[in-house]
Amino acid sequence: MHPLLDRQGWLFSIKTYLASITALYIGLAGNLPRPYWAMATVYIVSQPLLGPTRAKGLYRIVGTLLAGAATLLMLPHLVETPLLLSAVMSLWLAGCLFLALLNRGPRGYAFLLAGYTAAFIGFPAVTSPETIFDTVVARSEEIILGTVVAVLFAALLLPASVRPMLNTRIGNWMRDAAQWCRGILEHGQAHAPRNRLAADLVQFEALIEFLRRDDPRHAGAAVSMQRLRERMLLLLPVLSSIADRLAALRASGQALPEGLPTLIDDIGQWLGGEQADDRHRHAALHARLSALKPQLDSTLAHLQLASLLLRLEELLDLWQDCLTLHHAIEQGTAPLQPTHYRIRAGRSNREHRHVDYGMALFSALSAGVALMSYCVLWIGLGWEGGGNGAMMAAVAAAFFAAQDDPAPSMMSFLLWAVVASLVAAVYQFGIFPAVHEFSLLVLVLAVVFLPLGVLLHHPRSMLFALPLTVNLVALLSVQNTYSGNIQGFVNSAIAMFIGIGFAVVMTRLFRSVGAEWTARRLVRQGWSTLAEAAEGRGQQDRQRFAARMLDLLGLLAPRLAATPEGSDIASVDMLTEARVGLNILQLRRARLELPARSREAVEQILQAVADHYRRQVAARRPLAGEDTLRERLDLSLGRVGQVTASKARDEALMGLVGLRSALFPTVPGA
Repeated sequence: MHPLLDRQGWLFSIKTYLASITALYIGLAGNLPRPYWAMATVYIVSQPLLGPTRAKGLYRIVGTLLAGAATLLMLPHLVETPLLLSAVMSLWLAGCLFLALLNRGPRGYAFLLAGYTAAFIGFPAVTSPETIFDTVVARSEEIILGTVVAVLFAALLLPASVRPMLNTRIGNWMRDAAQWCRGILEHGQAHAPRNRLAADLVQFEALIEFLRRDDPRHAGAAVSMQRLRERMLLLLPVLSSIADRLAALRASGQALPEGLPTLIDDIGQWLGGEQADDRHRHAALHARLSALKPQLDSTLAHLQLASLLLRLEELLDLWQDCLTLHHAIEQGTAPLQPTHYRIRAGRSNREHRHVDYGMALFSALSAGVALMSYCVLWIGLGWEGGGNGAMMAAVAAAFFAAQDDPAPSMMSFLLWAVVASLVAAVYQFGIFPAVHEFSLLVLVLAVVFLPLGVLLHHPRSMLFALPLTVNLVALLSVQNTYSGNIQGFVNSAIAMFIGIGFAVVMTRLFRSVGAEWTARRLVRQGWSTLAEAAEGRGQQDRQRFAARMLDLLGLLAPRLAATPEGSDIASVDMLTEARVGLNILQLRRARLELPARSREAVEQILQAVADHYRRQVAARRPLAGEDTLRERLDLSLGRVGQVTASKARDEALMGLVGLRSALFPTVPGA
């Protein structure tokens, strides 16, 4: 369906337009210097759903207050030294952008706003620094006014909860995961949209924040969603491990134990069932798995079977948790007590995300350099109206900094800024001279802003509709008195074009990288994480390690999809690498209770695994596992298998066979 034919889109547009006109009216009635900032803020903050609108509004206010405080500190002391002021403003933009890139999700928006809002407030005030305090207060009032009005309209006029959309996305994710699992169990097919499943989990983290800002009556659903995401994170490597174990057992030519094929079929049917919380069937399947467990020894086939049964048990527990938590989210309630869950995963903290400090610093400094370069040009020309360009250079450089190659998006931003200036010129000099009442102003603005609001409702069209709408509001500059200053309008528009264009050029020269380049960097960082885990450094908690590796997989998935065909980096399976890491952690924990000789053998293997991944990092490409490492794994399986039976021995055997299967999936055992 075309966006302009969407009924929900028109309802959102009408609601947003009414909010923007209300904010504009209050700003005009309150005699604010730039009431159109309140109108623009409404369009920036308003989202189709209530939770995102509240979250964005909160962080916009926080970012504005931070920017105002920073401007009050910087501008009065440095206004007499324009180059130094420009350098400090550029560093402020870079620092805030660095923090925004490290804080993926809604909270990073506060730092992003603080970075470029300082440019919005400060640069236009350099010609009258004595009024900077009044300017900061006025800009803050206008932005806070627009934010409050946007949130009130979103909450009071046809509020749209995030829960229905979230329930749909969770249902789709679990349906895809169940389909993948049934394909594995029935046909041994490991090919599935697992990269997309991991990428969706990265996005779910932002949805949790939106859920917290949604209807207070359903605040408990955010707790359920957090715990559900934790189980989903652990589910992906478990499914990948089951696929490998089944493939290895079927390739060996040995028949599966009696009763296992039927049990596997029953598990597949249970996964596709509609029951929200069928604990009796879950317990029955669990008991049947326990009855099939073999006595552990050093035989690779027996170890693979035991490992398969263990992973199937984890699958049952995790899936049961997911069903129960999904049901709680649908009801808008908190989950049951943690003791009711079979897998008691801890809460994942934001520090368990994958963080690329180097790339964040590079992107942030590039934005600062782009702003500083424009300021040097502005100061060198002595251009009195060039401050508008500095504002837009800061916005363009910051807004798209998270992209691998921001230049195309910035060019689109420039194109729609040009379109906005043409539309604004028609209004400023062809329509506004005939408008003398606010009611007539509301009607003439509705002709353009109502269709734009519909386009803002759809994610794809929003990419061009938002810069078009916000720049149009800024260029219209609706105030209590009409000036009709064509020279000022043209000067402001040209400064905008040059500022954005300068940011594009500097970004193209110093910042743009391809998807394959970023994919290689992310893969190398994953390999480094595995090497650190094998050496006993870095994150040693199983659930947190899985969260970090799968977060990396979610970031990597869209880049791998965009890499050219035939690229060696496209063959990397980061889900398999996550399984390697989990097996490493299991070995490190179990080795402490093994006899000295077995412990020493395990430690040598861990060091060999670390060396393998260090070599891949140095080579910048995947390398085949060394034969010496495979031979050590086979010898250690035999040695540990002869140790007196204990929980530590069993865990060590599971870790060793997991490494053996992940690193050498096509090489049969001795």
